Amino acid sequence: MKRYKAVLKEAEASLSVSGQETRVAAIVMEELFGLNFAGLMVHGDELMPKEDYKKFASVIERVCLNEPYQYVLGEAYFYESYFKVTPDTLIPRNETEELVDFVLNNEPDTGLTAVDIGTGTGAIGLTLAKHWTSNKVIVTDISPGALSTARENGRRLGVSAEYLEGSLFEPLVDKEIKADIIISNPPYISEDEKHLMTSSVVEYEPAAALFADDGGLALYKEMIRTLPEVLKPGGRIYFEIGFKQADALKSYIETAWPGTIAHVIKDINQQDRILYFTRGEKSD
Repeated sequence: MKRYKAVLKEAEASLSVSGQETRVAAIVMEELFGLNFAGLMVHGDELMPKEDYKKFASVIERVCLNEPYQYVLGEAYFYESYFKVTPDTLIPRNETEELVDFVLNNEPDTGLTAVDIGTGTGAIGLTLAKHWTSNKVIVTDISPGALSTARENGRRLGVSAEYLEGSLFEPLVDKEIKADIIISNPPYISEDEKHLMTSSVVEYEPAAALFADDGGLALYKEMIRTLPEVLKPGGRIYFEIGFKQADALKSYIETAWPGTIAHVIKDINQQDRILYFTRGEKSD
């Protein structure tokens, strides 16, 4: 048997040689055995049981072969909660936490209807539902597998939401639902940018949740164009966007809805990340 500290160093070395982030070793150690940095200071010289070593080594081996550790462990941390992830869903990103935080700070909890379009794991919509007490949350996805995962995450979090299957606004139109708030982090990567992505993302995350036509803008444009079908006058729509897409989307919004004010918020890395506007709000 080996000591926890030695096993951790061994894993970090393997990850480094494989071109992976060495910090993953500490993350896996904490998620599997509850040993964070402080825990390792206290228990790091203890011997790791053989079965625990086999479990830990198996995860690290798969990560060294490019599989994201979140898929190996079956869950990902997002906004103070753990979400189940499957091959049907994207892994929630830190940048998306900023979108959730912005919506929570920008919208009142006064019985509004909010819809998360293309929910995936449910990270956006279910996190909002967890922090709101009066607003109603609806989450949608075209993928039955993703929607099933979102349902399970809703049960995990103990939140109430409505789950609708369908593409973009179709399930809302079918049920004649008009929302006060629409949030979406749709597929927005151009096929031309695939070569810029890490191999682990391309190999393991669902392509249908990553890529979109028209340079990644197709789904945004469809939602912008058909917005009056599902968003109440005075309602707001929030998009997570790619860092090079703000100008093109603002131009399209101006064409579709002349005079509409579209606001762009930068993320912690000073990249354009959130675009939002209010239906009917016009510049002077």
